[in-house]
Amino acid sequence: MKSDKNEQYIKEFYENRKSKNFAILGIIIFLVVLFFFITILRMDITG
Repeated sequence: MKSDKNEQYIKEFYENRKSKNFAILGIIIFLVVLFFFITILRMDITG
């Protein structure tokens, strides 16, 4: 009984961590794309 609860807790913990990791990955990708576009725009304005 105790190990079944423990396994369920571990499974939920890793699912929550996985969703949090995907959210952080999305934010990082968004920031990279944002800085890329800012750099492209600054090159066009100064050039």
